[in-house]
Amino acid sequence: MNKTASFKIEKEPLLTALKQLQRIEKSSKKKRSTVEITILKGYIQLVTAGVRLNIHADTDGSAKFTILLWYIADVVNTEKDFYLDFSLNENRLRLRGFKFDVATTFFENDRILRSINLPVNYKYLDIVELYLSEKFTEEEIAFNKLDKIVLESVEKLKKDIDKVSSIMREYRFTRNEVEALLLNKIKAE
Repeated sequence: MNKTASFKIEKEPLLTALKQLQRIEKSSKKKRSTVEITILKGYIQLVTAGVRLNIHADTDGSAKFTILLWYIADVVNTEKDFYLDFSLNENRLRLRGFKFDVATTFFENDRILRSINLPVNYKYLDIVELYLSEKFTEEEIAFNKLDKIVLESVEKLKKDIDKVSSIMREYRFTRNEVEALLLNKIKAE
């Protein structure tokens, strides 16, 4: 089954939104971030850490894709047309004759689309909380290109538990007790 989706959008509102996301990214410690673009009925939604923007568009189909923010902003900025007509196939975004590799997910309806919303200057604890909440599947985490940072954050948590455990051992705390204490505190927040 060949899955497709498309959106036709005015260049200026899209460019304005992308520039706004870039300004926020520059104020953030996180660089080379991706933007998640979701095609919904009558609009597209752009999501980066801490920001979610909706822009009116003529759409066909429901899908989601991720692309580097600076890259899509540069592509849109160089376009001369007033309206931009994007089409999306499996892992491929097209604009006129240009093709871009993107991570895609297609949906039969837009009720099941979920974005991962993180603070602009998220810390490793925010990533650990996201992971421990079990609200998102591994596929959703990978789709949002957070799988590497999730692994790094979980590794840091394990190392921190080991450090605290070695200190607390003197007070007769076991590693399991320290781990349970920390995880309960993180999950309660």
